[in-house]
Amino acid sequence: MDRRKDNFIDNFSTYFTERKKTLFLCFSLFFVIVFLLLSVYVIHFTPSWDIMVSQEIQEDQNEILDSLMKGFSWLGTVYVAAVMVILFSLVFLLFKYINEALFTLSCLLSGGVSYVLKMMIDRPRPSVDFVRVVQETHYQSFPSGHVLFYTTFFGSLMVIALYSRVLKLSIKAIISLVCLGMIVLGAISRIYLGAHWFTDVLGGFVVGVLFLMITASLYIRSRK
Repeated sequence: MDRRKDNFIDNFSTYFTERKKTLFLCFSLFFVIVFLLLSVYVIHFTPSWDIMVSQEIQEDQNEILDSLMKGFSWLGTVYVAAVMVILFSLVFLLFKYINEALFTLSCLLSGGVSYVLKMMIDRPRPSVDFVRVVQETHYQSFPSGHVLFYTTFFGSLMVIALYSRVLKLSIKAIISLVCLGMIVLGAISRIYLGAHWFTDVLGGFVVGVLFLMITASLYIRSRK
């Protein structure tokens, strides 16, 4: 009887693992296809709804909102992002959370991914002919490197919190909401400042999710 029970548990565990692998591959393929379609689209067109979204977000403008959006965007600049990643990694190392430190540190690779994709696709930034440019930016536009970083960094912190055996459920919920809020506000700030089109932001989010899926799966596996 015990042997049959053990066999059932082993079979169920194997089935569940295979299902997770299948879902992971399906979601990965979905995001890859979405990014490829977006890339082809932005190379050949400047979508009218890109302009429409920018104008809608920039409709209410004032100095306070400009400063707030610059603040959210500032967190995604290269040096600030690198400092945040290293500081969080060092804190995890200090408390001997090695896997968490490595998981967080992997976010630095997102900058290289963003740079390579920008050079390959070579889409120009929004111009003053179409939108209000509050903050001058460099490099190409697609995908948004800021949003890619926000998705990977704050997404990593959210995964670490959710899988923590120490944090209470209420704390996990608060951390998750704050991280999600930072990703959304970071994306909005890039459009508001005239630094990116909506499709740039969407592309950065898609690549960020793909990057996070890979690093998070390695992190979760290392914990087991």
